[in-house]
Amino acid sequence: MNRRQFSQAFAASLIAPALSLPLGAAAKAYSGPIRVLVGFPPGGATDVVARAIIDKLGKAMNGQVFVIDNKSGAGGQIAAQLLKAAPADGSTIMLSIDHTQVIIPLTVAAAGYDAVKDFTPIAGVAGYYNVLAVSAATGVQSMAELGAWLKAHPSEANYGVPAPGSVPQFIGHVIGKSFGVPINSVPYKGGAPMVQDLLAGQIPIGIASMTELIEYHRAGKVRILASSGEERSKTAPDIPTFRELGLQGIDKNPWLAFFGPKGVPADFIEPFERALKTVLAQPDLQERLAKMGNEVTPASGKEVEQWVIDANATWGKVIRDSGFKAQ
Repeated sequence: MNRRQFSQAFAASLIAPALSLPLGAAAKAYSGPIRVLVGFPPGGATDVVARAIIDKLGKAMNGQVFVIDNKSGAGGQIAAQLLKAAPADGSTIMLSIDHTQVIIPLTVAAAGYDAVKDFTPIAGVAGYYNVLAVSAATGVQSMAELGAWLKAHPSEANYGVPAPGSVPQFIGHVIGKSFGVPINSVPYKGGAPMVQDLLAGQIPIGIASMTELIEYHRAGKVRILASSGEERSKTAPDIPTFRELGLQGIDKNPWLAFFGPKGVPADFIEPFERALKTVLAQPDLQERLAKMGNEVTPASGKEVEQWVIDANATWGKVIRDSGFKAQ
């Protein structure tokens, strides 16, 4: 064998093992702590869920280290842009809500990302509920009473929402239209300040996640009149759904899921998904998430991809019908 033949044979011996590895295995060289982006501040609903899961997930993945990185702002848009720019090797993932993945690209002219084109769905965590609540000061006890109250108090026909261009804003638009009463959205910088104003009677109506309002409802400080969902929440069966009350097109529940940059290899996704399902099956975690108004919904990456597609179709129609213009 001459020198050239030897060099070719040696090179082939190095390449052959890599070609024999499963697809994605040769591409994934990263091993180390995994950064979990959360697009909301510490202590917020998404952050609390992330920390509850990550504490257990590390153990389920043989001591894998996860580091939560809160990049709050713009409804998760900042974190999503960072995820898009991250390497697709499993070193960076994101726990995201549907608002970030679906609503921002529908309502922001230059969102900086497209959930379908730029991200890889990894696994689903939970669904939760959007709810409409009224201040105790209104004395309103039902959606029918709310319609009468709005007609009697047109100057006070305002409802608070956690952010402009959010699903709660569009839910309010549909409800106002159904009552034949124009009601105006009052956007806040997050659910917490909106809830505080609702408790104080500064606004008569608030629309936000059940997570943010359920404890105040149970304490009698606000009254939740209706929720999203095809069926009533198991943790709040006293609350009727919008669908039950004849309000169409706003029954799709929001959700939480893990995403990675486009191209995350299967040898990262598959063990992560398996470990997450194990963690989500633990009764103590299910109970903790249920108290926050979440219903554990383990899902594969393919299923999460369908969540994104369905949410785009549902809310895209509602947003177009509202006349909202991307800003």
